[in-house]
Amino acid sequence: MKAILFPVIAIAGLCLSSCKSVQPVSNYQQQSQPQPQQPSRVMRAAEPCIELATAESENLRAYGTAISYIEKTALNEAERDARNNLAEMIKVAVEGAAVDYEQNAQQNMKGSAETIGEAVMSQFVAEEVKNTRVIKTTIYDRSDGSVQVYVCIEMKTSEEDFGKELSNTLSRENIIGIQYDRDRFIDQVSKGLDEYKEREKQQQ
Repeated sequence: MKAILFPVIAIAGLCLSSCKSVQPVSNYQQQSQPQPQQPSRVMRAAEPCIELATAESENLRAYGTAISYIEKTALNEAERDARNNLAEMIKVAVEGAAVDYEQNAQQNMKGSAETIGEAVMSQFVAEEVKNTRVIKTTIYDRSDGSVQVYVCIEMKTSEEDFGKELSNTLSRENIIGIQYDRDRFIDQVSKGLDEYKEREKQQQ
């Protein structure tokens, strides 16, 4: 009997010793494990010309950009791009106002909304856009030897004066004869410009 009992006790002792050797992982050991690192981040710098073009201002503004191996060419193309963008902004606002006028005019229209929009753009807006001034220029040297130029342009007349002069043109050229219709047209143009500028801000 004793001979059988001894091996059983020995086996039990081995099991106890092996169980003691398996210890739970301590809090310290858990904390010492490498933690996943947060991704680094770099703040993007705003392009000064874009920032200036979309800032609040009494005058209508727009920006343009161009790339060329000749700096003067890049400057000229960027300025032309800015004028095209300004003209597009006004065109969208004018076309919206013309559609509103077509739907709500107090007298029979002499032409369609399209012809009115074209008349306003050709007889008034084109000259206003042509007489803009550059108020900011930034130039970047690129690794391939070319340069990228940004320019911000501004109308010489304030947005309020722009509306008054547009109203005078509508009356003088007999595009919109009734004062009420002219006032509504100018108001719709102003709203259209604000909406366009807000969309531009959201896209930056």
